[in-house]
Amino acid sequence: MDTIRRFSSNSEEELWRQLTLDIARDKNLTSYSAQLLLHDTEVFLDIDIDLGGGFEGGSSSTTFMAPVPTSVPLRFALHEQNWMSEIGKFFGMGDAQLNLPDLDDAFVIKANDPQALAALLSDAKVRETLLEHSNCELKLSVDHDEPDATPFLTFSKDDAILDMVKLQDVYRMVLTLVQKLSPPVTSTTGFDKL
Repeated sequence: MDTIRRFSSNSEEELWRQLTLDIARDKNLTSYSAQLLLHDTEVFLDIDIDLGGGFEGGSSSTTFMAPVPTSVPLRFALHEQNWMSEIGKFFGMGDAQLNLPDLDDAFVIKANDPQALAALLSDAKVRETLLEHSNCELKLSVDHDEPDATPFLTFSKDDAILDMVKLQDVYRMVLTLVQKLSPPVTSTTGFDKL
């Protein structure tokens, strides 16, 4: 099992500098896992590259995961629109419409609250990054049936994103969405009411 590297900073630029230097040190990158902590926002990164061998073609993937507060009721999944999903729609498979034509056309969308999801994805840079990686899956879900299980926002793509600018764009998108989903921390001292 690979070691999870841990990086923490109060500045995204510094956090990304640390990560970039660490990835650059790994000359034969085949598996990389990191915990990125910016202020109080935690995001996990996982890059996996299997070169295959013999008759196998290999595979690669990039995943970002971030916990969100359990009080967030929104659940959704977006995945690539392809010929299989078109057939599914023909046979009645549901697909939420966000009234964001670029996303509605590029993804099959499932959501328990399409209007809340549309508001979450209203940022132009978020949509631009999603469309650049239209073969990704973006979801907010809970893996356990337990009532207090932590929901995770997950971006996954069956391709290793090794371009650090593109990787940072995806990180920023995930970070933006998590921050929009997390209520601001308020002071409990009472001084904020003065």
